[in-house]
Amino acid sequence: MRPATHKASTATSNTVSRVNRTAIIEALRNRGPLSRQQIGEATGLSPATVNRLTANLIDEGLVARQGQIPSTGGRPSVLLSYTGNKQLVACIQMRADSSRGALIDFDSHFVHRIDVSFEDLPPAGAPTDIETDERVTRTLALLDELIETADERGTPCVSVGVSVPGVVMQPEGRVAHLPEMGWPEFPLKKLFAARTELPIVMENDANALAVGELQHGAGRGVRSLVAVHLENGLGAGIISNGRIHHGYRFEAGEIGYLLMEPASLEKSYSVLGDLEDRVGSVALTRKARSRGLDVPEGHLLMADEIFDRAVQGEAVAVEMTSEILDMVAIAIGAMSIILDPEVIVLGSGLASHVDMVIPAIEERLAGRIIRVPHLEPATFVDDGVLVGIAELAALEVRGFTYVAG
Repeated sequence: MRPATHKASTATSNTVSRVNRTAIIEALRNRGPLSRQQIGEATGLSPATVNRLTANLIDEGLVARQGQIPSTGGRPSVLLSYTGNKQLVACIQMRADSSRGALIDFDSHFVHRIDVSFEDLPPAGAPTDIETDERVTRTLALLDELIETADERGTPCVSVGVSVPGVVMQPEGRVAHLPEMGWPEFPLKKLFAARTELPIVMENDANALAVGELQHGAGRGVRSLVAVHLENGLGAGIISNGRIHHGYRFEAGEIGYLLMEPASLEKSYSVLGDLEDRVGSVALTRKARSRGLDVPEGHLLMADEIFDRAVQGEAVAVEMTSEILDMVAIAIGAMSIILDPEVIVLGSGLASHVDMVIPAIEERLAGRIIRVPHLEPATFVDDGVLVGIAELAALEVRGFTYVAG
């Protein structure tokens, strides 16, 4: 599928209004209740703009009146507060072994969780019919349950966010071939849209992680960021000028396809890329078994499990940990040179042993590239993807627009 032709970026009055609305919301989220005058001082917006936009936000239920500032002689000023904790989005993180679901409010607080396991199902193999795949059936039922739970709580969902471990072509929500799931390219979003009339956002999991860390975690206050996501597969979410960098074909950040040595040019990587075929769960499981490391039948070994066993002193795991860190360091070095981000956030499997992982990567890169990048562990080690997809779903339904700096 050929990507849509890109047009020159312009700032319409609607865009300016969205940016200003977002500035007001962020001021109230970060500082608590403020008067309209204080909002103007915090955002630099004119009194007329503040009055107009706060009136709209009150009508939409995102802002509420909350008391008054005591008068010193003139008319008392009304305090306004952000009410995002009363707005819920249904979020789902689809993985090879499970789908994780949550109801999350606009302040990124988890209100309810539901996880659905796939461990009783056969591991993904040859491409399957996605519409009849039991993983999809269970995930759609999970969505139904999340929406019903929100209704029962008296706070209906306003949107849905779904992350997947692969390329998502926007805006139609078509996912590329996902070997981890055994799925061919397919417009996955339409299956979710058939279950609900709520707005749906579908995004790559590493991109979602990057957004979550940018807005609420280790990347707050920066303009550029790379989030490295290592679970069953390997990917990177790239933030440039405060926005996700998708690339021309929405394939930016697919670092599992990095070529790691000259011998890589002699092979074909139509299913798994060269780097992912070294550090992804399929590769690690195969390598561990070949070296005599005990792995339960049907279980895919991930990097954080190797790290755990290395800490416990298992010799094979220690050796494999060193090899994983070699590969990850090379990938991070390449991204640092090409993108020069302000911070590189290590998520999921890499964040589980950050006291070991970050010094090891820094040591490997020191003296070998122009500058060792600033590395930070993900703030949300287990929930970063869900936090990010919730943020994207909230942005979609309430028309927020963030600008760098």
